[in-house]
Amino acid sequence: MVTMLVGILSYLLSILGMMVLVHVILSLLVSFNVINTRNELVRVIYDGLERLLNPLYRPFRRILPQMGGLDLAPFLLLVTVNILQRFVLPFLLNPSLI
Repeated sequence: MVTMLVGILSYLLSILGMMVLVHVILSLLVSFNVINTRNELVRVIYDGLERLLNPLYRPFRRILPQMGGLDLAPFLLLVTVNILQRFVLPFLLNPSLI
């Protein structure tokens, strides 16, 4: 039962990591004017990712100092997801790893 829950959690964390990467790439393409948010599909995807990920970025943005136009919150979220996948989830499967 625990193995199944850890597998589901690992899968959800992988999806979250992919969403963060897509959001970063999409925001770079929008900011460099490669793609335009006047396109309805781009706008819907971009707004959806903004609404889903901004609550997850907010704690990191409160901690990080202002760095001009550079936002490191997605990077820290990816690092956190990676730490959870590599260290926390295996510990849940086998607590004797300490």
